[in-house]
Amino acid sequence: MTKRMNTIVRECRERFARTVEQRGLFDGAERFLLLFSGGKDCSMMLDLFLHYAEQTNETRQWMILSTQYPRHMYMTPEGEMLENFRRIVTYWQERDVQIEYVTPPFPDFEDDDRDGCKTCKRSRKAVIDEYVNRLPDRTAVLTGFTMYDTLAYVNMLLLTCDFDTGNITKLEEPLKSVTTKMLHKISLREELPNGKLMVRPILPFQETQVHDYLAEMDIPYLTTPCKISKYKYKRLNGLALDVFAQSNATYDGIERFLMKNGIQINGNGLPFEDVENDNYFIDC
Repeated sequence: MTKRMNTIVRECRERFARTVEQRGLFDGAERFLLLFSGGKDCSMMLDLFLHYAEQTNETRQWMILSTQYPRHMYMTPEGEMLENFRRIVTYWQERDVQIEYVTPPFPDFEDDDRDGCKTCKRSRKAVIDEYVNRLPDRTAVLTGFTMYDTLAYVNMLLLTCDFDTGNITKLEEPLKSVTTKMLHKISLREELPNGKLMVRPILPFQETQVHDYLAEMDIPYLTTPCKISKYKYKRLNGLALDVFAQSNATYDGIERFLMKNGIQINGNGLPFEDVENDNYFIDC
């Protein structure tokens, strides 16, 4: 078992390096900002990035920003740090990894707030946008989206689009919101109008790889459930994907499938219409 798991760690590290180098994800970046919620995906991304930076003698500056919202996933009602989150903070401190923790100055949403996801995005956006906009151009902002996110968004596309039209970018609302405003999130790299780069280096990783990697490396991650996750479509979609466990889908395969239908998600992707509202990092 140990030999198999060590193989998984090696394969994940090799895949990360290969994705970064073959896709030129860090090309032109002058510094890095890693967005860290404490969840499993960004925890894996952070460890993979640190290993890659060490192996390649990376000299560019890198920073880590963590925003604690919704509050109930990180803190008790009295404002004390939850034990699960405390373990995460302690773990990275013991590794001498400097993380800036910021709690958005907004109250938590109600227990049964169907608009809680919107509240969460607005709260995180207020902190992240202010932080990122202070950084110079050519800053690469790294997020922990994985194949889970890719499959969820592709599934939304399949459920809402009529491929016979051959022109999905002109869908009317509300279908447009789950296609042209979402598919940009499965692009490995975006050049944003505000001079920053959005980089998603672990998009090719499957859910089981994330779990196995963290287990072998003994890295703690946030397990406190969000109290309104039952209303989040992508989360429910993810539960359905769990049925398939290790799917046969690959990022390259999805990319080829979309290109056959006139959708190029890298290099010349679908329009990121949220930029009109300065929503560059609304889901980070």
